[in-house]
Formats: sequence, structure tokens, C-alpha cells
Amino acid sequence: MLQESKLLLDRYDHYFTREPNTRYWLVIVNNHYDQMYGFFLYSQKGQEVTIYSHELLALPFAKGLYSQVYRDLQDYSDLPVEYRDTDDLVENVPAVEFDPLHGHRHSTVYLPEDKNSHEN
Repeated sequence: MLQESKLLLDRYDHYFTREPNTRYWLVIVNNHYDQMYGFFLYSQKGQEVTIYSHELLALPFAKGLYSQVYRDLQDYSDLPVEYRDTDDLVENVPAVEFDPLHGHRHSTVYLPEDKNSHEN
């Protein structure tokens, strides 16, 4: 087994805690910008809206490396796999302007700096 596969599976075991009432799935991202494959473990507890993600491995584009690591992961895990590609972004969403749930108790809308505020 490749060293990359061992590292991936070690991290998989660390984050896949098998908590009750929790949904787990794997996400593999073909990142053309960084020339990498990203392997992530996602989880969602019960009916919560928040989805947690843990990066398991960033794998450089190299002939045969991805296919071997992917086969090792398939042999080890029965979790569903979602594939993403940076060439096909899912949707363009607007920036978060107000989010009291995650600590933004005020608007985060960009306000241009007053040019006269720095003059003394």
C-alpha cells in the first residue's frame, strides 16, 4: 500500500467516529487550480444544518497515483462518494452579509472608507 493511502486511511479512522444519528460521506475534489485531488470526510449530525468537513489528503496530480489511492479507499470504506470538479462550480452564491448563528452580530457588508477620516 502506498504511503499516501496509509496517511489517508489513518486520517479517515481518526475522523470517522461513527457517532449515532450522524450521516457521513466522502467528497473528492479535482482541483485544477492547485493541480491536486482533495479527499474530504463530511458529516452532518441529526437534523442540523451545519455540515462538518475534514481534509483527509491533498494528492498532487501524478500518473497512476490517484487511481491507486482511490482503489485503496474503496476497499476500506463503504461510504458514499461525491465527486466535485473546480471546472464545474456548483453555484455562485453571494457573500454572507449577516449571520448571527456564526458570530456575525453585525452586517459584514463592505463599507468604503471615508476619505476624510484620516485627515487631521
